[in-house]
Amino acid sequence: MVRMLTIIPLLFLLTGCWSSQELDKSALVHGIGLDKSDGQLRISVEIIKPTGPSEQGGGEGGGGNGQNILLERDADSLIQGAREFIKDAKRRLYFEHTRLWVIGEELAKDNFIDYLDESRRDQMFRLNSYLFITEENPIDILGTSTLYEDLSSAEIVSALEQTQYIAEFTSVKIYEFYKLIEGPIPNAYLPIIKTKKEKDKAITSLDGTAVIRNDKMVGKLNTHETVGLNILLNKAKGGGRTVSLNDKEKVSLEIKKSETKIKPILNGNQLNAHLNIKIEGTLADNTTKSNINEQWISKVEEEVSNQTEKNVRLTLDKLQKELKTDISGIGLETYRKYPKQWQGIQSEWNEIFSNADIIIDVHTNITHQGLINKSINRNHKKPYNNPYKR
Repeated sequence: MVRMLTIIPLLFLLTGCWSSQELDKSALVHGIGLDKSDGQLRISVEIIKPTGPSEQGGGEGGGGNGQNILLERDADSLIQGAREFIKDAKRRLYFEHTRLWVIGEELAKDNFIDYLDESRRDQMFRLNSYLFITEENPIDILGTSTLYEDLSSAEIVSALEQTQYIAEFTSVKIYEFYKLIEGPIPNAYLPIIKTKKEKDKAITSLDGTAVIRNDKMVGKLNTHETVGLNILLNKAKGGGRTVSLNDKEKVSLEIKKSETKIKPILNGNQLNAHLNIKIEGTLADNTTKSNINEQWISKVEEEVSNQTEKNVRLTLDKLQKELKTDISGIGLETYRKYPKQWQGIQSEWNEIFSNADIIIDVHTNITHQGLINKSINRNHKKPYNNPYKR
């Protein structure tokens, strides 16, 4: 009897969350866009469309593709905009499911970090959300057609999970971004996203990398330079490399492993650095007529090494000569190796990096050549007798 009297009060604690909201009564934000607008902050959001029978969409200023609702408003801050959106959405916005932030390039070239303060000050936001830069209106990114997912935000995020198969773009989460700008070298990088036409529909496409210095975007890396950046940062987990052995014949390598070791030597304000890059891969395509042997493999390895060195050099030239901004990882390794000297050179680091002498050494190893050694033999020495000819 005593046990029953103890259990009965506990049952009242198992009735659920007293402050819970029904899904069809909530506005769940999956994507956020930020840009400048006449001295204010232009905020756009992608909201998953409720499934209730009475739901008809986003009202004035909104739109969508049937599965989502798009809203846009100008405000002085993110929190003010979130409150103003209630007038359009007819309900409070919830940001616990937000996975995507798209920053307009105009805002990115200003001090956009201040507008992200709410993202880590309020527990409602997720620090594992992804950040992007776009030269277009962020709402156009959030409103593009999808190929697989119901929400544009979800599809864009799912693409970032494929970085193991391609080295031409990088991904950065909010907590990773803050770790960069609050580190010993307060520079950072963010992927660039744009729209392109595909069968009369606009879809999103990742295209290059934005370089951030002093909380502002100062330039861009193109696709080839982004490959070099990922190699420098040990983020090139996979991908392919195609090289030409002559004008017509091409060979492709599927990258299985890429590792870069940086050895800095600091003498006063003069920096010398040696980059040792090791690549392992398997043969993917061989359009040549040559048989595969050790000599031929060595030639392919040499060409892959040369191409990789060229990619990395292009990236370093852009960062050193044009942008004068170190996001290469060389500064971080210098900080780790020379912690005492770092205090005296930290404020001048970007200039020191810009004048550094950097040696690149690439070694490629083809670990597997595939199931065949020969290409198709199209030159028959003997007359060819077609067995199907009567």
